[in-house]
Amino acid sequence: MSRRSRGLLSEIERDAMSEDRSLASTLRKCVILGGHAGSTDLREWATRELRGYEPEDELPKYRIIPAPIRVDAIRGNYKITGQRISPGELPDVVAELIDEEVQIRFGIREIEALAKRYEATDESARFSLPSGADVVRLMNYEIGDRFQQIMEVYWAVSGSALQGIVDRVRSALAELIGELLTGMPEDQDVPSAELASHAVNVAVSGKRSRVTVAAAQSSPGGVSIVRPAASENVEPPFWTTARKIGAVLVGIATILAAVVAILQWLG
Repeated sequence: MSRRSRGLLSEIERDAMSEDRSLASTLRKCVILGGHAGSTDLREWATRELRGYEPEDELPKYRIIPAPIRVDAIRGNYKITGQRISPGELPDVVAELIDEEVQIRFGIREIEALAKRYEATDESARFSLPSGADVVRLMNYEIGDRFQQIMEVYWAVSGSALQGIVDRVRSALAELIGELLTGMPEDQDVPSAELASHAVNVAVSGKRSRVTVAAAQSSPGGVSIVRPAASENVEPPFWTTARKIGAVLVGIATILAAVVAILQWLG
């Protein structure tokens, strides 16, 4: 089994270096390698990259990308498409909670497909704001002009930004393999669970310093000693429940319902 795992490690190394290899296939191999190593961290990271990240999962920083906020609107007989607005132009209830950054939680295969689709055009992928329909209703109420209506509000994400996520995942794979190869003695076929988990923390989240190896000098067959550094503090995730929202009073029941929906999503 160990020899098979060493071969698997070499396959992942080759895949990470090839732009033509499917990332999804390489990540599946990482899941299997994590099983051989007994590393929960390696299996979970590779699986989340494949399936996508749930709302409660901590998102790697490379999956939080800059994205302008844009609106589609109708003004009289004119249609406005993709007009950029600042977060400060959103209703007060969400203006301080929404930034020009968007979380990309899809699986890697879907991200690759979107990147390929939008890199070939001048268009951008659209990602709805949280409770976007309620935000639109509240914006139209504040405008108070039936001849001017907001139709949609969204983050606009370019194909190159999506491709950047793909490249970062591939780079993380290369860095992970580098950490494993540095920490494994030449006669060892399978990384230890500790080394595999440490490599994930270095390559994906940057929580720890790189592996250092001190080779034993007493004999040619001496075993290397891996000394990982202690964990460092990590910045809190982008969406944090610690932020407080002031109460908002609105004159009509439908707008109040919209505000309640937004508060529930953000809470």
